[in-house]
Amino acid sequence: MSIGLTLIFLTLLQVYYGVLALRFITGAGYKSWQALLPYYNIYIMTKVIHRPWWWTILAILPVVGNVMMVVIFFELMHMYRIANIINTVLGVITLGLYFGYLGYTSKLKYQDRDIQIIRKYISEGFASIVFAVVAATLIRAYTFEAFTIPTPSMEKSLMVGDFLFVSKLQYGSRLPMTPFSLPLMHNKVPFTEVKSFSDAVTFPYLRLPKISDVKRNDPVVFNYPMEDYYPVDKREHYVKRCLGLPGDQLNIKDGEVYINGETQEMPDRTIKQFQYFVRTQGYLNENHLKEDFDINTTGDATDVIDLRELHTNIVRNYGNRVGQIEIPQGMQDYVVTISDAAIETFKQISNIDTLFVLNHKYLDKSIPSSLQFYYAAYHDNGSQIFPPGNPYHWTRDNFGPIQIPAAGSQVELTINNYHLYKRIIEVYEGHDFKVVSPKQGMSHKFIIDGQEQTHYSFAQDYYWMMGDNRHNSLDSRYWGFVPADHIVGKPVFIWMSYDKYASGMDKIRTDRVFTTVSGDGERRSYFWYFVGVVAAFYGFRYWRNKKKQAA
Repeated sequence: MSIGLTLIFLTLLQVYYGVLALRFITGAGYKSWQALLPYYNIYIMTKVIHRPWWWTILAILPVVGNVMMVVIFFELMHMYRIANIINTVLGVITLGLYFGYLGYTSKLKYQDRDIQIIRKYISEGFASIVFAVVAATLIRAYTFEAFTIPTPSMEKSLMVGDFLFVSKLQYGSRLPMTPFSLPLMHNKVPFTEVKSFSDAVTFPYLRLPKISDVKRNDPVVFNYPMEDYYPVDKREHYVKRCLGLPGDQLNIKDGEVYINGETQEMPDRTIKQFQYFVRTQGYLNENHLKEDFDINTTGDATDVIDLRELHTNIVRNYGNRVGQIEIPQGMQDYVVTISDAAIETFKQISNIDTLFVLNHKYLDKSIPSSLQFYYAAYHDNGSQIFPPGNPYHWTRDNFGPIQIPAAGSQVELTINNYHLYKRIIEVYEGHDFKVVSPKQGMSHKFIIDGQEQTHYSFAQDYYWMMGDNRHNSLDSRYWGFVPADHIVGKPVFIWMSYDKYASGMDKIRTDRVFTTVSGDGERRSYFWYFVGVVAAFYGFRYWRNKKKQAA
């Protein structure tokens, strides 16, 4: 829906509310035109129910307004003593029509507010919950939202079990695109597969003023671009690091990222991880790995893969055609995910015989054929590399060069590059795009919205997102560019961090609780400062109450 159509829709929606509330408004002594004048009529409703004027703003906002209009209509009915739970529920189920029916068919006599009668149907506790939902929805939609890190793609920079506050103000709060949504729910009703929104009406992409642009190497929360069966703002949230900005040229060589031909110095608190082939004499000590390197050996986030055990499973599934892993007597082979910060210390483990990073360039030289099969099937995912079909034969460690589109920039469409931009043209920017095979002696034709085109101009900016856990991250190397309208916000604060693979008090990562996500130098926890402030507050209040009692 365009901006113009959105404004028309919102105006008609306010007229609809006015028609439903017409009798309630005129019965209170106001004019019919005041009930039917869009937006102003909401203000008049707040006058009828003796509520503050700023309720008008809340009632107009997407998502929040849905709850506020139910509250306003309940209180309108209360002023005529026809408010009850059944009438309210029927009004919601019928999308307001039952409210209008009551207004036009009931014998209405305007009366004043009686809080005791309201509490007969709506308890004070329930009313508090309603307005808590309104406040939380407002904060969540326009300022900060709480997130948790569900996958290890950013380990050890952002860890599974980190609970974050994400600032939507940083890059400009994005106005909700699906106005008819249940409050405080993302895309499904909890514990069900039922959608929590209606996409019958969707609003265009608009942002409020921003604090800053997305900067290179910022951690960014965004909507997963591949879920185009959902509206943009209802797609799942991902968090990655922005390595490429609009207009940048990005290239990956042997795992190292180059932007515009130069390697990048990563900010403090960035910890990259890679997978290593490790051959040991005997077994790795699991307790030692967890205590000294925070390497998990069990669970769904394991950082260690025993290749002998894995090979048994591969043979079971694929047969003996994959060959045998030739592991010398007394040796064990693993794939271990290790951070850059820990690799030098890890190399000092006494029973390590061989260790090297699993960048693609090592495959033909150093790894047995069966391990090559394992690597290709389970880790490199070459067939899944962007663009679809991997026509350029890129890998996760050797990728590009690729130009990241910027709004207003233009690219010449050729048979060699259209794969890179096809999804942008079709899905993100909504055009009909066809490639017509050439007749003999002629070149391919590119048809956009029925017209032959040789060039394409991009309508919005795009970004390149990658996880710091470079060998265990589903990111732009697999699904390409992230459109600007998918950007949600910037993680700024870790208020809790829980390690489900630890034991006892170690489950709480105290060094991460109440820390900022980004910043200079080592991570610093402000938890005990917070405890001190809270203790001082309650101590002062206790002292003040004692002083009042003594007086």
